[in-house]
Amino acid sequence: TNALGMKKLRDWGDYYALRKLDPDSPVALLLTFPVTLYHAIVEYGEVPCTVARMLSRPLRIHVVGAEKELNFLDLFQETMFLLPPDYSVELVFIVRQDMLPASVKESEQQTRNEFRMDFACSRLKVILVSGTYGDSLDPNFDCGSGAPDMVVAFNAGLYAYESWRSVVEYLREQRPAVVGVFTDYNEYSGVHCASLGGSHARESLCVNPFRQPLALPVYSMNLPQMSNGFIYVYNRQELDL
Repeated sequence: TNALGMKKLRDWGDYYALRKLDPDSPVALLLTFPVTLYHAIVEYGEVPCTVARMLSRPLRIHVVGAEKELNFLDLFQETMFLLPPDYSVELVFIVRQDMLPASVKESEQQTRNEFRMDFACSRLKVILVSGTYGDSLDPNFDCGSGAPDMVVAFNAGLYAYESWRSVVEYLREQRPAVVGVFTDYNEYSGVHCASLGGSHARESLCVNPFRQPLALPVYSMNLPQMSNGFIYVYNRQELDL
């Protein structure tokens, strides 16, 4: 366990053993997003979790640039299964208006650009907010109940889109109060994108033990590439015990 008593899982083998799954089960193909999120909380979220508990509120996580994970929102309840029962999470997905699922657009819980999802797990609040993080949306006031404790982006590729600039600038401005955790498809992209966060972020780059166990085709470079293949962190905080 980590300093807060959260179970540390080393890899998919540990997860499968915990869940009593057959080694041939394909669930890792779907669960890479929620289990990677759990890994990010355990490895990089000790200080954010401690602050949230001191303030008697949920851990606030803003998921920026959400796309594929919108198809698996129900599966993020698995993150809560892995967390101790006295922890709660507010998960805010920042999405483009045209990326919102049709079921969400038709929801009666729509309030301006914000959509709230109900799940059986009461410890998890999921909110979808449409807009551009750090541009049309102020992360401290326009996304859920307040400023984030952590900002997460899956398969980010920070050099790919101009809109990532505002996310990087926000994390720089909030240093060291807000932790940023990013994944990338391949090591080459991860090294360059991590460097935007400084030398400590670049040195944090490592293989994500909960990457999707399926290699993706690469046509422009001869490098291994997987969904959530590599992980790195901006503004890492250390818990003083």
